[in-house]
Amino acid sequence: MTNTTNNANKGGRARHTFWTWLVAAILAIYLFWHWQHGHGPAHAASCCAGASADVAVATPATAVAEPSAAFNFTASNAHGYNATGDASNVAWTAKSAELGSWLNGGADWAITGDVSKVTLTGTVDSEEIRLAKGVEAQAFFGEGVTVDNQMVVKAAEVVAAVVVAPPAAKLYFDTGKTALPGDADQTLAATVEWLKANSNAKAVISGYSDPRGNQASNAELSKNRAKTVRETLKAAGIDEARIEMRKPQSVEAGGDLAEARRVEVTVE
Repeated sequence: MTNTTNNANKGGRARHTFWTWLVAAILAIYLFWHWQHGHGPAHAASCCAGASADVAVATPATAVAEPSAAFNFTASNAHGYNATGDASNVAWTAKSAELGSWLNGGADWAITGDVSKVTLTGTVDSEEIRLAKGVEAQAFFGEGVTVDNQMVVKAAEVVAAVVVAPPAAKLYFDTGKTALPGDADQTLAATVEWLKANSNAKAVISGYSDPRGNQASNAELSKNRAKTVRETLKAAGIDEARIEMRKPQSVEAGGDLAEARRVEVTVE
């Protein structure tokens, strides 16, 4: 009886062991098949990650407001007032139409700038006007705005002086003498200065003679007086090539005899 019971127990254990290994083998084969076909734990992780990503993409993004464009402006007589950007915080824009009266002061006046700085350009007649326009602009735009006053004072117009040649220099000689009169240098000063300043000019010397007495002697005396004046001009630095001697002339009878003893120097 005992032997029969022991044999029965041994048979039961053998059958249990068999089925246990069989189930384990089948489970192993099943898991191996899933692993071969990409259905293992890694696939599950990636699958879940992909699903999470899809959810994240599907979540609508919060809209971000774009910053406002910076404020800039220009104002001139030619093009008027033009502004771009956000002027909501620029107080003076409410009176921008008043810039026209400021710009009327000059055809080339202009203003450019932004929220914090403006630049003035154009030409004015004086430094006083330039400074005054800067003060006016500061009052208009306000203390919070820097005013860069680049207006310039126009150059004063140079009026060309009308240069006139000096009148004829007259030197009066004593009767019968060829020596220069005492005031000769003073009389010839303007003529010499003109000749030095105008290299294309020349001196013309004419001697006058007394109609009384021997005409030939008087003409010769007049000629010699003219030569004396010529030498004086040469000594003053005037080249002889720029000095012309003209035939002596006589005065009419009854004229001033002092005039008959003169030598005239003109410039041409």
